Amino acid sequence: MSQLDFDYIICGAGSAGCVVATRLIQEKKGTVLLLEAGGSDDSIFIKMPAGLSEVIPTKTWDYTTEPDPNTHNRRMTCAQGKVLGGSSSVNGMIYIRGHKEDYDQWAELEGCTGWDYESLLPYFKKSEKNESLSEPYHGTSGPLTVSENRYRHPLTQVFIKAGQELGLPYVNDFNGLKQQGVGFFQTTTHNGERASAAKTYLKQVQANAQLTVKLNVLVHKVIIENQQAIGIECEVAGQKQFIKANKQVILSAGSIGTPKILMLSGIGPKAHLDNLGIENVVDLPVGKNYHDHLHVSINAETKNPVSLYGQDQGFNKLKNGAQWLLTRTGVVSSNVLEGGAFIDTNQEGRPDVQAHFLPGLDTWDDPEGLGKGRTHGITLKNCFLRPKSRGEIFLNSINPKDPVKIVGNLLSDPADIQGMLRATKFGLNLLKMPSFQQHIGEVFSPPEAAHSDDQALEDFIRGTCKTTYHPVGTCKMGTDQANSVVDLELKVHGVQHLSVIDCSVFPSVPSGNTNAPTIAVAEKGVDLLIHRT
Repeated sequence: MSQLDFDYIICGAGSAGCVVATRLIQEKKGTVLLLEAGGSDDSIFIKMPAGLSEVIPTKTWDYTTEPDPNTHNRRMTCAQGKVLGGSSSVNGMIYIRGHKEDYDQWAELEGCTGWDYESLLPYFKKSEKNESLSEPYHGTSGPLTVSENRYRHPLTQVFIKAGQELGLPYVNDFNGLKQQGVGFFQTTTHNGERASAAKTYLKQVQANAQLTVKLNVLVHKVIIENQQAIGIECEVAGQKQFIKANKQVILSAGSIGTPKILMLSGIGPKAHLDNLGIENVVDLPVGKNYHDHLHVSINAETKNPVSLYGQDQGFNKLKNGAQWLLTRTGVVSSNVLEGGAFIDTNQEGRPDVQAHFLPGLDTWDDPEGLGKGRTHGITLKNCFLRPKSRGEIFLNSINPKDPVKIVGNLLSDPADIQGMLRATKFGLNLLKMPSFQQHIGEVFSPPEAAHSDDQALEDFIRGTCKTTYHPVGTCKMGTDQANSVVDLELKVHGVQHLSVIDCSVFPSVPSGNTNAPTIAVAEKGVDLLIHRT
């Protein structure tokens, strides 16, 4: 890395970092250095929508929560992208924004004026290039391509029909006027390929001489002098380097990576940093307000061998791979989680449960081995959308290479276990509908004996629930330095020329998948930055 000073340094080339870098270059704001701890996204399995099972184990940070008595003392994986494009290069590509009230409550309950739904909608639209939906809720000329599923598994269509039989309306836009209903997800794909933030945003400016992108660079900390960020310390090819930022340092390393960098820089809870011998620059609640969506997998065998089982093996693997390579069609062009539903199970006036349908058995993480020896089947991954439990992230040491300690406190609030119970019962009821009854045999997870026993269901939930890889909130925005890390322009309290632009600033998690909200918040955050620098 020959040049050692830039106008802007962005730490993290994920969904948010790619947005920030692209807009700064397009607005001719100066030289931009975009740093990524992971490597290149030039992998066929990243391009291939159905390849997510290959890239999640290999292109992610190995983040796990601490053992928790609320979830049978299990450690839970919370994979986040460690590759150019970040989590947008490894996620399920589902394009969901959340509910209008989520953002209105950011403004009304959290004091985040200017971050309500009407204020964020223009940024959702600015980011979006939707192939089939338009005004008043959608954009058609943004960088991020949002598409309809070209491949729809027959079992996903069974799920869609069963949802209607249970009384849910068929919805073709979960991001429009009403969220409740059942339907096919739109995805961040284009012509049968994944459309990550790197392939959509960054691609537009990657040849610009003002932009420098460096991969496999671990950011250690922000260098602060006289309460002002002047650059960063990082590791390049095993060598420590200092790189100067003339105008701004922007942290976009996500809800786990960003608080780590801040605390190593001396910004965070004073008592915690004192214990590690880190000089406290600003006493802020960095790492607090950690929360994530949890989901429970309900699994059932199919009566006939019609699921995805075996499609990635033997001759099928060769046939499906060849079809995708030649035509970008077929089962490999599917994001696998093709259909879903949003349900108001608590009569709140907005959905509190999301279902993801998988036309195969969920074998990625089976804590109790209930699926061992099973082959063809289906999985409903049901998620409680508005958790109240809050955890915290801590440093384990002053070594930047050491992982952080994630104390999730998952299911610590009684309301969350009740929400998960409602989500699980919804799934069990859905499988009783006529369309499903034609196709499925035994519902083996949860075991049949637990289906009508709330205590047994609760025990099943605590023993098998998983994170949904949606961690947010650890650098919460707000006006009060006592309970927020950044202000309403996403500037770190008490430090000049330092911003956080990623999902760590969310006061609370939106009701759905988090990639689209992260991109919209990044669009607004960089817009605010452009107009003040």
